[in-house]
Amino acid sequence: MPSARSLFAILMLAMLPAACAPAPVDNAPAEQTLRYRMPEDPPSLDPFLTGDDNSSVYHYLIFDGLVEYVPGSLEVRPAVAESWTVSPDNLTYTFKLRKGVRFHNGREVVADDVRYSILRALSKKIHSEKSYFFASVKGADDYWAGRTQDLPGVVAPDPRTVIITLSHPYEKFLTILAGEAGSILPKEVYDDPARAYVKHPVGCGPFRYDAYEPTVSLTLARFADHWKGVAPRGAITKIIFRFIPDSSTAFQEYRTGGLDFTQEIPPQQREKVLKEMPADVHNSTRLSILFVGFNHGAAPFRNNRLLRQAILHAIDRDYIVRVLQEGKDVVASGIIPPGMLGHDPNRTAFAYDPNLASRLLAEAGYPDGKGLPELVYASNQTRGFSLVADRIQSDLSRIGVKVRIKMSDFLAFLAAMQSGKADAAAGSLFRMTWYADWPDPDNFLATPFITGGQGNYGLYTNPEFDQMMEKARSEPDRAKREQLYREGERMLLEDAALVPIYWYGQDVLLKPEFTGMKLSQLGTFGIAWEEVVRRK
Repeated sequence: MPSARSLFAILMLAMLPAACAPAPVDNAPAEQTLRYRMPEDPPSLDPFLTGDDNSSVYHYLIFDGLVEYVPGSLEVRPAVAESWTVSPDNLTYTFKLRKGVRFHNGREVVADDVRYSILRALSKKIHSEKSYFFASVKGADDYWAGRTQDLPGVVAPDPRTVIITLSHPYEKFLTILAGEAGSILPKEVYDDPARAYVKHPVGCGPFRYDAYEPTVSLTLARFADHWKGVAPRGAITKIIFRFIPDSSTAFQEYRTGGLDFTQEIPPQQREKVLKEMPADVHNSTRLSILFVGFNHGAAPFRNNRLLRQAILHAIDRDYIVRVLQEGKDVVASGIIPPGMLGHDPNRTAFAYDPNLASRLLAEAGYPDGKGLPELVYASNQTRGFSLVADRIQSDLSRIGVKVRIKMSDFLAFLAAMQSGKADAAAGSLFRMTWYADWPDPDNFLATPFITGGQGNYGLYTNPEFDQMMEKARSEPDRAKREQLYREGERMLLEDAALVPIYWYGQDVLLKPEFTGMKLSQLGTFGIAWEEVVRRK
């Protein structure tokens, strides 16, 4: 439960909307275009139907919520809601909406739109990926399960008031509303049986959909009637997302003037780029982890912890970070990243020990790999991920484990991950990058590992862990809650539910004439491009 001091700070922040939004400057700016590299086409522009890192970039620009993150931080400030209050028991949030906020189709945003959007985020009918985000809302479980058509935890008593009641205190609830799960959608657009919104999304964010050419580009234009008012002189008026799969090709485009922003330095080029282009490079830590997941739903990893432990100790993660990632990232000693509640700085990383791995492999019933079928390692195709896959294949071969690498384009990889089938084309092992949908350990432990969890692509199941996560989510005491998450993390690691590889750092390249960009620990989708200006 938040302290009296932290609650007072939240309430004071909520009551000062005018000081939070950037002040309008001069008249509408001349056209300023940002050319932004994306590896591939978006799986969907519906904020409730995808959860990948790249799609979130579009969602944060097209859609606004009641609140938003302060650029470059994890603090929350008013957005569509001009203010809010929290009840003394930390269960009821009352939001007051700004007047005159408009969707891209011109209609004014009202409280019923907020309620509709949360109901849609919880919808089982559309297979929403955001239902778990609102698990703390009163009545959410019954609504999601179809036991009721009502959601008592969200009401709109008048056009400018939204009241959200939780079933238990949850200190990070505002950060959920600040993310893409809190996107506000117009009902008349997203209830369209023809699903026109798939090709033409409509939100109330700072940028609106403009054009899309599959495999080539997607363009967003500045929304002139956005609630923040007239853009500063030199502000970005158009963002052209160019789809360039290969990071080396994208880097050459950046150097020759075809791109203004790219979120990736090509593998084995980091040291050179840092030396030659220091004014272009921006870096920061990130709440994100890359791990190797197991297919727990089928042999050989189902119910075979010794085999999973053998794989864990056979992978040289230090080499991956030090050589392949050129020191950008940090070897992960656990799951919860540094800077997040529950992170244990005293936890020791698992040792790279091929001899121990061989002994564990024998104890698992596969001495020197004999009798073990060829494993399939699945990942989407990027140069960096390919280098990691090659190294893992090489490391496992040293203990007699044969691995076939299966690379696919991102959409195919994502579809395999989301199939929910033990025999899916995802493989026996898979590469997974997990980032903070919201900055809380619940998102890093419960979402990807509870039984039936929306991000549980490895089909892991552990009733004791499930109970621990349920208890942690509803625990009002912060210190006790942190201890529960640390205990849950320990359970996963001892069970070798995954192989943590590294916690991400992030490097991006931005042309020096653009100023005001603030990197977020959430990742590139947390950048407030509406506040970036281009100097002439």
